[in-house]
Amino acid sequence: MSKLIVVTGATGNQGGSVAATFLGLSGWRVRGITRNPDSAKAQALKAAGAEVVRADLGDSDTAALRAALDGAHAIFLNTDFWETYRPAAATLLSAGKDPAAAGRLAFDHETKCRKNVADVAATLPTLERLVVSSLTSIVGGSLFLSDPHATTRAFHPEAKNWAVEYIETQLPALAAKLSVIVPCAYNTNRLMVPRRATPTATTATTTTTTTPAGIYQFVSPLKIDIHLPTIDPATGTGAFVRCLVEDEPAGTKLLAYDSNQTLGDLVDVFRRVTGTNEATAVVVPVSTAALVRMGQSWVVLATVDYINEHDAYERGEPGFVRPHQLQHPPARPSYEDWARTVDWEKLIAGEA
Repeated sequence: MSKLIVVTGATGNQGGSVAATFLGLSGWRVRGITRNPDSAKAQALKAAGAEVVRADLGDSDTAALRAALDGAHAIFLNTDFWETYRPAAATLLSAGKDPAAAGRLAFDHETKCRKNVADVAATLPTLERLVVSSLTSIVGGSLFLSDPHATTRAFHPEAKNWAVEYIETQLPALAAKLSVIVPCAYNTNRLMVPRRATPTATTATTTTTTTPAGIYQFVSPLKIDIHLPTIDPATGTGAFVRCLVEDEPAGTKLLAYDSNQTLGDLVDVFRRVTGTNEATAVVVPVSTAALVRMGQSWVVLATVDYINEHDAYERGEPGFVRPHQLQHPPARPSYEDWARTVDWEKLIAGEA
């Protein structure tokens, strides 16, 4: 008899990858949870063979969620911080207000969604494995459990990590079935994608200098020698989650990436695959504070400061394994392999 994996966020990058992977495995049925089963992505998932059901993870009434999770042998849990943060921040900015409050709003919503799933999952007699997509806490994860009013600039990773801390401290029976995946930097992360320079460009010191048109600039607060493992989440997440469900024991925590390199290495790859060079693809160092003055958010950039200070990906977290330590590591394309398949002009323009 086939087993059932239930995938939250089944139409997103990570959830879609997990659904596609398990649809291709014998012995598994896939049920995808979405708020809109009529969307094009949901219908495509259904056409591929998945069961698609409606549930809003944040509903106080969890009846639909209970029905969606019923009978699950495995669950993949991921939620979207940004779908709450971005509109809330835009509203605050349009009113001339500090968008920082949007971080707390998104944190509260995402942790509610994750808590709802965890609480229902803890009641399922069929459940064998819960895989939670998380991020590393930069303030100490237990802080937000002990002090609900705690604050931080980095609400995004804290919201992800909160669920892991909650399960491990409040739901011990579920914790015995828990594994964690921490996807590293997405290949398409805007901090790693160059921009085309205009004839006049604003530098890190906010002074205006003349820059020839046609130059690609990596305007990044990341240190050039900091390790920056990367992943294509749309194809890689499912491959790694399969390992956590089928191969590895419960309790495995995985730092998931396709390749590990520095920002300098990524720039070198861009030059090779696009035919540019050190004169036409340049690194423009910039501080996180300068980027905030240019309109970017501390919600994103506080994590960058943490990575720069600690070389966090290379240092790793206690108890986490890396892809090569898995029993059957999936074959994954390197960043350069991926970069050779990309339409860079569309990616730079934000169209890919």
